[in-house]
Amino acid sequence: MGRQKGEGARSKSRPSSSSLAASLLPSGSAAAAVGFGGFVGSSRLDPPSSSEDSLPFADVDSEIAVHLKRLGRKDPTTKLKALAALSMLLQQKSAKENVLVVPQWAFEYKRLLLDYNREVRRATHDTMTALVTSVGRDLAPHLKTLMGPWWFAQFDPVSEVSQAAKRSLQAAFPAQEKRLDALILCTTEIFMYLEENLKLTPQNLSDKAVASDELEEIYQQVISSTLLALATLLDVLICLQEERPGFENVTTEPKHASKARVAAVSFAEKLFKDHKYFLDFLRSQRPTIRSATYSVLKSLIKNMPEAINDGNIKTVAGAILGAFNEKDPTCHPSMWDVILLFSRKFPNSWSSLNIQKSILNPFWIFLGIVAMVPTRFHIQLRFYSWTVCHLNLLEGISFFLNFSRTCGWEGKLLYL
Repeated sequence: MGRQKGEGARSKSRPSSSSLAASLLPSGSAAAAVGFGGFVGSSRLDPPSSSEDSLPFADVDSEIAVHLKRLGRKDPTTKLKALAALSMLLQQKSAKENVLVVPQWAFEYKRLLLDYNREVRRATHDTMTALVTSVGRDLAPHLKTLMGPWWFAQFDPVSEVSQAAKRSLQAAFPAQEKRLDALILCTTEIFMYLEENLKLTPQNLSDKAVASDELEEIYQQVISSTLLALATLLDVLICLQEERPGFENVTTEPKHASKARVAAVSFAEKLFKDHKYFLDFLRSQRPTIRSATYSVLKSLIKNMPEAINDGNIKTVAGAILGAFNEKDPTCHPSMWDVILLFSRKFPNSWSSLNIQKSILNPFWIFLGIVAMVPTRFHIQLRFYSWTVCHLNLLEGISFFLNFSRTCGWEGKLLYL
């Protein structure tokens, strides 16, 4: 019987996602491309077998398989030795042999990115660099499986780890245009991965016995990195061409940019709603999560102001304009950025709030704290941009007198 035509039938003139991905990767091998074998999304499905040893390693070089298995061990020393051995072997083996490693590596890679040990995470990216350099275009069928974790890893809070992640991505896609095309091609998969990360809790992060303090730190790292990855992804996919962070040298609009933009808006609106405007993250006890949340809100306000409407503006305004309760100085720059942008985009948002109680009272306390730190003079001066938007709602000259008194500038305000 012939195949029925329908939405599932592929047009002869329409390339598959694998061939599109292959066109983005530099040619570096003659190995035949293999499928996602054993994977659905980014989860491993082990095929039934009578021998446990043969589960996911049947076609993998036996020497490489030994070290892949060692990546599942708990102690970081064993993992580091296994990663170092894998990096060396991947440089020695042929691309045809190495491409068979990719499905199992994709599973291990996702898990290793959540490792507590920063050296393990850094070495993971070094191994990824060795792998993608070897297999070249044959990475294409696996790109959608890898790209979510790969993008997330660019925002690891440890600088040497995030730099190693960036080097691995650049090794696969040396040109900015190709890296942007890869993000656009994998937009849906990246958002799905980030969405799953935001559902994690310290309790479900690991299936192994891990100390509670380590789990807390891993959770903080995962959520903050995910939020920063989300904020930057929105800027890359929705922003005007010349404002894309990290892709300023890309001068032409990518082929599928408009489709990716629509998908990004749809996913972002869903996340904004499902996570209740990210307010739970904004109330987190962890400063890195709060700081990253300010960045996500800023990106949403800049790129998708329509997401804030009559139904949610009172809640959102109360959270953002009430952020002067923020005590941690590492959060203040991102906090001010979102307050200033929100005030400019929604100048009438104050009208639904009790200004004195919700905003000014915590503001005076906040300003009294930063006024005592000379190096934060720039934070004090950002205040002027903020008040210009809302002078009609404030207390006129008495407000400025309160401001100068709180900062210890009484009698000097006119000279600023």
